[in-house]
Amino acid sequence: METHTKNKSDQILKAALHLFAENGFHSAPMSRLAQMAGVGVGSIYRYFRDKNQLVHAVFEHVDQALTTMLAASFDPDLSDRDQLIRMLTHLIYYLHSHPREFRFLEQYYYSPYGLEKKRGKLLQENNQNVPEPLRKFFFGELDGSVKKLPWPVYQALIFGPATFLVRDSLAGLVTLNDDMVQSLARACWDALTIKEF
Repeated sequence: METHTKNKSDQILKAALHLFAENGFHSAPMSRLAQMAGVGVGSIYRYFRDKNQLVHAVFEHVDQALTTMLAASFDPDLSDRDQLIRMLTHLIYYLHSHPREFRFLEQYYYSPYGLEKKRGKLLQENNQNVPEPLRKFFFGELDGSVKKLPWPVYQALIFGPATFLVRDSLAGLVTLNDDMVQSLARACWDALTIKEF
C-alpha cells in the first residue's frame, strides 16, 4: 500500500513538473494535471491539500535532487577555487540536461511562491538545509582571498552567470562546450577574488 501511495504521488509530481515548466503555474489546471498523471482530480487532493502545496512539493523534489548532485560533486582535496569551478561545471551541465527542472526553478524563484522562500533565506545567514560541504559556497565562507560581500551579492556573482549561460544554451543562442563552461566558472571565481595591485 505504501509503495502504491508513493508511486501515485511520484506520478503527480512528475506530471506537475512537466505542466508547470511548460505552461507556468497559472496555466496548469488540475484537470489537465490529473489527465497527464493518469489519476482522477480527487486523487491529487488526497496527496496534496491544494495547488500551492503541490507547487512547493515539486520545488522540494527538484531542489533535493539538485542539492544531492552538488553535494556529490564536492571533493575535499580541492582548493576553494578548484572546488567552485568544479561545482559550477556540474551545475551548468546538470541544469542543461534537465531543462524542465531548470524552467521550473526559474519560474518558482521569481513567483510569489519562491519570493517568499527567498525572503526567508535572506533573513538567515546560515541555511541549515544546505549540506555542510556546500554551505561555504552558498554563504560566502571561503578563504581570505575572497571579498567579503553580503551573501545575496555573493550568490548573484556565482549563480547568476551560470543560469544566464544555461538559459541561452537552452534557447539555442550558444552551444555549451567545456572551454566555455570552464571560462565562465573561472570568471566567477575571479569576480569574487581580492586582486592585489
